[in-house]
Amino acid sequence: MNMRSGDLISYLAEGLAPLRQVRIADVGANPIEAPPYRALARAGLAEVWGFEPNPEAHAALMAQKPDWLHVLDKAVGFPGKAVFNAYPASEMSSVYKLSAKSIGYLGHFKRHLNTETELPVDLHALDDLEALPQLDLLKIDAQGSEYAVISSARDKLAQAVAVVAEMRFYRLYDGEPMLNELDEELRAQGFVLHRFLHQKTRMLRHSQADRVDRKAMGSQLIDGDAVYIRSFEDRKGWSDDQLAHLALLACAVFDSHDLTLLCLDELATRGRVDAAMAAGYVDLLPKGLRA
Repeated sequence: MNMRSGDLISYLAEGLAPLRQVRIADVGANPIEAPPYRALARAGLAEVWGFEPNPEAHAALMAQKPDWLHVLDKAVGFPGKAVFNAYPASEMSSVYKLSAKSIGYLGHFKRHLNTETELPVDLHALDDLEALPQLDLLKIDAQGSEYAVISSARDKLAQAVAVVAEMRFYRLYDGEPMLNELDEELRAQGFVLHRFLHQKTRMLRHSQADRVDRKAMGSQLIDGDAVYIRSFEDRKGWSDDQLAHLALLACAVFDSHDLTLLCLDELATRGRVDAAMAAGYVDLLPKGLRA
């Protein structure tokens, strides 16, 4: 988190107070990289429930667990028995097996094929977990289980303002749901696509692979983290806390400052924040974002 981001978060926290912490569930909280909500949590503005069934990833998560994180080793999805495929590269682990056909076409990820250890697991719906409160944000990176997680969390997501889900563009695992199915389920729950945080591509293997820049030529979309927000067209029915939480998330997690400003405008119209708060926010933005 740079100083400018910290200033923006502090400014919002002061102007939006008092409000409860943002409640976040992170399904697939493998600590291989810093989560996008870390700055918000470190500022004392978020409480996180992290789910990680892979034994090695769960142990790594516990070893560095901050005070704001609750760690659960439960596998999440449609309730019932399943087989969890734990790959040595923990970020590839899934209840689905990698597709030899897809990987054969892509020419990538071959080193992971047939390296999995099969572990029997019980899958749990987020809606069935009493220890988990109503959510404001659900983040999912579950290697194919995103659809099951979202579909079995309708009650927990009833008041949520956003979902960040890894969307698969090209199938990597046999039988995994694709982005069209996730999009349909999210829209059925009242969410709309807001933006992509990033997209991953790979170069398709060919005879000239050693003569080209693989990163520059990579054209095949694989997956990407998509941000869905609750339809803002109907924001008159939103609570003040929902608007405040979305303002914080848009600033600190999505880097969507226009959405933060729109939330501040709505809160100002309601008399919830000072009318000058949006202008003060712009004053703190990096120069490249100001006219």
